[in-house]
Amino acid sequence: MVFAIILTNNDSRCYQKFAHFGHGMTEDYFFLHQHHSDFDDFCTNALNWDLDYRQLERGAFTSQFLTCGNSQVIFSSAKLGRRMLQRGSSPPGMVTFGLLACPEISIHWRNIDVSGEQLFIFPPGGELHSISQADFYVFVVSLSEEKLNQVCASFELPDLHKLITGHEVFQCAPQGLAQFRHLLLKTGREIRQRTEMTNLDLHMNHLENELAVQLTGLLARNFQPVTRSRPRKRDLALQSAESYIHEAGNKIVTIPELCDACNASQRTLEYAFRERYCLTPKEYTLVYRLNNVRKQLRQAIPEKDQVSRIAQQHGFWHMGQFSSSYRKLFAELPSETLKQYS
Repeated sequence: MVFAIILTNNDSRCYQKFAHFGHGMTEDYFFLHQHHSDFDDFCTNALNWDLDYRQLERGAFTSQFLTCGNSQVIFSSAKLGRRMLQRGSSPPGMVTFGLLACPEISIHWRNIDVSGEQLFIFPPGGELHSISQADFYVFVVSLSEEKLNQVCASFELPDLHKLITGHEVFQCAPQGLAQFRHLLLKTGREIRQRTEMTNLDLHMNHLENELAVQLTGLLARNFQPVTRSRPRKRDLALQSAESYIHEAGNKIVTIPELCDACNASQRTLEYAFRERYCLTPKEYTLVYRLNNVRKQLRQAIPEKDQVSRIAQQHGFWHMGQFSSSYRKLFAELPSETLKQYS
């Protein structure tokens, strides 16, 4: 018996519809298509992913998320309507590829500036760390390594690891990349429009083969691995500052303290944070703590927990100023977050 989970979201709440299709299938398939107004809900419903997102710019969050797959192949597409800090990891036991949906889009991904003209591979067991802009729109394909190596062998190619030689970003032939993007756009439309699911197993098997062939073909043809440039002083200072803020947890981190911890001047950190996040170090630490508060409010119990107590745990003592900053960033009051997600 196969269960498909279909969720839609017309406002801030989701409703669920469960259905099962066909008999005699050997795989458990899932299908999900959602509109989200909350990035933590987005992370929770990104099946097989371990994600932690933080909002970096003011305004209400919006997203669209589509995923369909089984244990051998997962196809996903995602749109995010705000600049986000993305952390987490890809589906375990699979090789995951990403391609931005438009050539004009870019993302800072694992310390590399990736454009829409490049294919990127999530490192197995490696951390996703990226900054996406408000126009973020990506296709993600996860396949079993066994399937990819079978296709490599059929074309008399070396196995996948020898093919990619440890690199994570690839400048591929423009025509081949355009064809692959067209296939992904077509696949997304077909999945969204699919209402008769009785032949889902046949459809997914065909999709698995087609995606594996297209991806190995892209990597086998002329491509140029993109190597990380040597980090500048401000890049190293930024990495140290990010780690220090993350490890500080609920503590307030002052700029002089941050400079000492990173062995960098305030001017260096100002340049680094503005370049990467479009925020000053002070603004970034505020945004980071506000995100921490929000995550705790979503898990709190209104009858037992108070906004003021949670805010004070994160170093916010002036409730009027805190509420104003919170509302500007997330487009809702902290009390609304507490009640809405309890």
